[in-house]
Amino acid sequence: MFSKMKIGHFAKYNNISVQTLRYYEQIDLLHPVSIHVGSNYRYYHINQSAAVDNIQFLKQFNFSLEEIKHIMNDTEGLAELSQTVEKKKAELLEQRKLLDQQLEDIDSFQAGALIFQEKQSQTTIEVAHFPTRPILTYSIDKNIYEMTNEEYEFYLRAFKSHVSQQKIPIGRFNRVGTIMSKRQFLTEEFVSQELFIFTPKQFKHTKSLRSGLYATFYCHSFKEELPALSQFKAALQQKDYQIVGDYVCEVVYEKNKTDAMNRTMFIRMQIPVKKRGENMWQ
Repeated sequence: MFSKMKIGHFAKYNNISVQTLRYYEQIDLLHPVSIHVGSNYRYYHINQSAAVDNIQFLKQFNFSLEEIKHIMNDTEGLAELSQTVEKKKAELLEQRKLLDQQLEDIDSFQAGALIFQEKQSQTTIEVAHFPTRPILTYSIDKNIYEMTNEEYEFYLRAFKSHVSQQKIPIGRFNRVGTIMSKRQFLTEEFVSQELFIFTPKQFKHTKSLRSGLYATFYCHSFKEELPALSQFKAALQQKDYQIVGDYVCEVVYEKNKTDAMNRTMFIRMQIPVKKRGENMWQ
């Protein structure tokens, strides 16, 4: 019985389809032990299950069937086998890195959507602690608060090209923000000529937003942001907060309709602060 199994029985015992076994025969990976001349029936031996087990084991690592055939039939020495496996291991590690990055990015998008849901109607200042955040910056030659929508998009295209040149995944080009110096914020000159995106730690970044307490305020566009800057500064003074770093404008959520001509965004205004008289690092 087990030395001459019909292809259907052998397939059932090995949890594999008849079509797959026929394909394995076609590509010279696994042949039946015999073929009946008259009926053309394929017969397999139960002991061939070991080869099926090996094939299924190696397939889970995304080895191609050609690679599996080479590993099973042609790698006599352990050195060659090890080299083949190490190459595949490196590919899997690279895939895991990409998957980890995709998970981080989708978590970021989800977090931004939740912030929008919770804060879209908020009109008061909050203070929150942020960790160190690596960023890639890009200097431009015009004040963002004096740009038209078309000019803003033009500068974003240049920044996006720069991001691509840094070998950063282009999907990371979202939540683009701007930075304004502490001095310009305090004097209400309101000039920003530095764009940035958050970067994964393993990719190149030009600076980091330091960890610490940040006062935050929200608005729905750059046009809203400009008058809100003065309100933000006045509210900080009223609450007796001392500004200890540069102002950051972060787009936390953006979801544009395909026929939209202008961006729809939700902005988190933020600046590092401390209570007057407190140690900054407390």
